Amino acid sequence: MTSRPPSPGTPDAASETATLRSRLRHYRRRSEQLQRALDRRLPIEQAKGILAERHQIGVDEAFALLRAFCRNHNRKIDEVAQALVDRRLQISRHVAC
Repeated sequence: MTSRPPSPGTPDAASETATLRSRLRHYRRRSEQLQRALDRRLPIEQAKGILAERHQIGVDEAFALLRAFCRNHNRKIDEVAQALVDRRLQISRHVAC
């Protein structure tokens, strides 16, 4: 059995492998970005629940309270949320707005 050279326009194995590796890198980066976003979002959702329960308000109002606190104190929302979850910070309804 003899081996035929690839026909014109047909990618060879090396170029296919390079393309697949490039795609794999792309999707790994995307996966890591999405995981970081999920990891960052979880404490925010937990903090909304904590504030909603503590102040007997809805979750939308709790998010507004969290966001207002962060703006007024020039702090990142994910850091404040984590501090709330870890019980290192409390937010009063009257102080945040």
